Amino acid sequence: MLTAACSAGAWSGPSLRPAGKLNPSTGGLPAVSASHHALVGGMLLCLTGPGQAVITAVKPIHPIGTIEVLDYATRPNPLLEGGELLDQGYGSLRTNGFTANRIVDTPCGASDSGQGDELALELSVPHGTNAGTTGWQIDYRIGDHAASTTFPLGAVLCSTSSMDDKTCKRVWQQYGLPW
Repeated sequence: MLTAACSAGAWSGPSLRPAGKLNPSTGGLPAVSASHHALVGGMLLCLTGPGQAVITAVKPIHPIGTIEVLDYATRPNPLLEGGELLDQGYGSLRTNGFTANRIVDTPCGASDSGQGDELALELSVPHGTNAGTTGWQIDYRIGDHAASTTFPLGAVLCSTSSMDDKTCKRVWQQYGLPW
């Protein structure tokens, strides 16, 4: 899904979009708190033409509870250099190889090319809270053009020590997902 906000005529430049073939999924992380941040990565983004997109905000889609996006950053796809995508984990983006970069400038290739820049998020939930999202709205700018795209990577973040905790399972069930 792409939406655009443009005040002067139709935009004819490139758009930011997920790279490659998408396989919507949802992952879960227990023991998330203000002092124990969750990391969610592996979101490859690319541009439909030459240019440079600056990501200006990332927000959860259809959230249950409160998910705090503490930080977000991009980096070149590490798979193309023999590395690994972040996927999910704990800590900070900086200690996992991300700088303060929020730019995507890689053109889209074929659907199986792997071309794109990885977007990763550093997340938290308020104390005693379990939360979830079905994906992420990514707001960006290309020059003076503002738009947004979505990435269908869901996340369930629980403050409980186990994903098997009854209150954590309720978040999964509210999305219609078995746990």
